[in-house]
Amino acid sequence: MLAYYSKRSQGEEFEELKKPLKSGMWVSGSNLTVEEINQLIKDYDLAANIVYDVRDHQELPRTEAHLDDLYVFLRLPHLAKSGHVVTAPLLAVVRPDTLISLTQFDSLSLDVIKRVTLPITTTKTDELLLGIIAACVEAYVDLLHHTERSINDTANRLRTHEVNNQDFIHFVVVEDNLTSYRMNLGGIHTVVERLRSGSYSVIDESMNESLDDISLQLKQLLVAVESYKGRVESIRNAYSTIANNKLNQRMKTLTVLTVLITLPNVFYGMYGMNIALPYADAPWAYGAVVGFTVALMLIVYVVAKRFKIF
Repeated sequence: MLAYYSKRSQGEEFEELKKPLKSGMWVSGSNLTVEEINQLIKDYDLAANIVYDVRDHQELPRTEAHLDDLYVFLRLPHLAKSGHVVTAPLLAVVRPDTLISLTQFDSLSLDVIKRVTLPITTTKTDELLLGIIAACVEAYVDLLHHTERSINDTANRLRTHEVNNQDFIHFVVVEDNLTSYRMNLGGIHTVVERLRSGSYSVIDESMNESLDDISLQLKQLLVAVESYKGRVESIRNAYSTIANNKLNQRMKTLTVLTVLITLPNVFYGMYGMNIALPYADAPWAYGAVVGFTVALMLIVYVVAKRFKIF
């Protein structure tokens, strides 16, 4: 699906156009079919071999120049129902008079673009490019906050319930998401550094300050990802330690119970033999044997408790 937007000044809101303009416009394509991509290539004379890379789900963030156009690949994140973070390639084609963004998945919404504090107009395509990059970074920020809440909830549950298989599966999902964050944010940071290098004529030098801000935010996010990864490892180690400690306590308890149950069986088995035994005919023999075994069990229990065997 294609949408056309115009914003002539910073004080204006984005206006959705019914028909494309010749210049000063943002062409936003989401959930594009192959036919729509081919039509865009034809209408705007784009480099087909570069644009087709947006169909590659594994395409990493990068920049590439062709004639007067700049092609910038980003990775846009989405949260799946399974809890995994799924990223998809987003291509921004920066032309002197028009910016075109393409993806075969859901694109950035206007609400996310509006949250960006950078000055954005469609008359300056380099400003709009930085706005798209900043909005993409904000999408990662939102998902990082979601991941942080998930980690905190897991840490709180550690105090109230025992470890189960679902907890370890949850850890795997969180670690996979953090790995995805680190890889894609690192790639976007490399793209921003390339844009800062001044190698592309469509990027004005006045944008360097905004690029510096985005670069700093990306560095902070990468540090946060490493911090969250360390917290997950700490929580998982705590889970394993607590589980092992509980297992040891239970084994000690079972060992003591086994000893306490075994002691009476020694005497009961002895007096159950079909041979002549001392006091076998005495009326008080049964009570004496039972009393002795109970007293012996209590002594063993007190000694085990005193030496903190369990």
